[in-house]
Amino acid sequence: MKTSERRKNKRQQVKKGIAGLLTPDIPQVGKILDISAGGLSFVCRECDLPINSPVEMDILIMDKDLFFPNVSCIIVAKSVYDEVNNCGPMAMKRCGVKFNPLKAHQRLKLNSLILPEFSLQIHPFQS
Repeated sequence: MKTSERRKNKRQQVKKGIAGLLTPDIPQVGKILDISAGGLSFVCRECDLPINSPVEMDILIMDKDLFFPNVSCIIVAKSVYDEVNNCGPMAMKRCGVKFNPLKAHQRLKLNSLILPEFSLQIHPFQS
């Protein structure tokens, strides 16, 4: 049985990426799995916020020298992540977030990551 693709935008796998989820109670850090122009998915130890919760994230893509601070998002999906075996008794969870409208410079930096033709138009050190 095939599942349909829910994302509208092309996904880009991330080799070295960290998402800092700024929750009201405890900040969480997760590993980014993939990112698109519309959102990203990441894995973390706990993501107890319900679907449709608004959150802010700091996103760091280390292998591309890109940093996106204070990105406004909404949690749109959560599931148990089975691909990690050695995390002790706490299950890892995969979370998907949808970006709220990005600022122009954030969109440009994100496009440089996802679309290779944009990478010639931006330098990593620009804010």
